[in-house]
Amino acid sequence: ILFRKVWKPESNETYFYISGCGVISSRIWINNNDTNNKYYGIGNCFKTKEEAEFALEKRRVEVELQRFAEENNECDTGVRYFISYNLDSEITVDQIYGVRLKGIYFSSKEVAENAIWAIGKGRLKKYYLGIED
Repeated sequence: ILFRKVWKPESNETYFYISGCGVISSRIWINNNDTNNKYYGIGNCFKTKEEAEFALEKRRVEVELQRFAEENNECDTGVRYFISYNLDSEITVDQIYGVRLKGIYFSSKEVAENAIWAIGKGRLKKYYLGIED
């Protein structure tokens, strides 16, 4: 995983953003423009169209995973299962008890495994876990 510095367009530079209905568009950055500042403020300001496309697909995968959990989880027993990536370069399902960290949880190992199958290992690795092969 590469760490990047925050990018902010300079005056008259083109940037890309994701519209409310999921369409990638471009704008010219004008300093002190309210719309530009709002896009930047919510992290919806990308240097390239490819970066915007990646961000859009990442959001889609996160929404699909969250909806899968909400539609398939059973009662909360305190044991939660989550999707992770191990040192053997494999997607795995791990469990945690009594604590809740940021992430999407499942009520059973089976529900988590079904989510992996439904969304696809490749998409989960790339867009949810941030793993590039």
